[in-house]
Amino acid sequence: MKTLSVFLLVTLTLCSVAQAGWGWDKQKFHSAKSPMVEQRVTSPSYCFDEGFEFSVFASGYWPEGNNLSNQLGGGFALGYFFGHNFGIEGSYALHGGGNAEHVGKMNLVYRFPLGGECCSSIAPYVFGGPGVLSTNTSEFLWNLGGGLDFRLEGWGCLGLFTDFSYNWVNRTHPDFTQIRAGVKIPF
Repeated sequence: MKTLSVFLLVTLTLCSVAQAGWGWDKQKFHSAKSPMVEQRVTSPSYCFDEGFEFSVFASGYWPEGNNLSNQLGGGFALGYFFGHNFGIEGSYALHGGGNAEHVGKMNLVYRFPLGGECCSSIAPYVFGGPGVLSTNTSEFLWNLGGGLDFRLEGWGCLGLFTDFSYNWVNRTHPDFTQIRAGVKIPF
């Protein structure tokens, strides 16, 4: 058993050295830059590829009018992007207080990943769509907003974001502004 363990350890070590190379200089063998390296530097980050992303956020709620109080809360969202730019997102937020505000939205999202070496992990975005506001009664709303998404490539493209939206409510409830800040987890 001891001989087998030593044999497997030596084989694994030799295979990893042969696969990765040991102290060889890539510049000596590649005089010109690889097109893949150039493409990676000038194109948007791979963190903004298609796929799902789950978000958790803290939220602030500011209704219009002088006698209404501001409320803090939080929520979550699930989004899907069809490529670098276009996606959809459903979100739910609860703003506390004695009379809790429930806000559900379904938005179309368009993001603009910035290219270049310095900014490949930053993407401003705009969004808008319908939603529902519920306190004692449910009311239909429309929202429009924008934000900034910053991805940490070294941490599996974990994202930090902040955004704001203005929300127009149909009936008796006043229009309001909502600000969110949180974390995006792509999967």
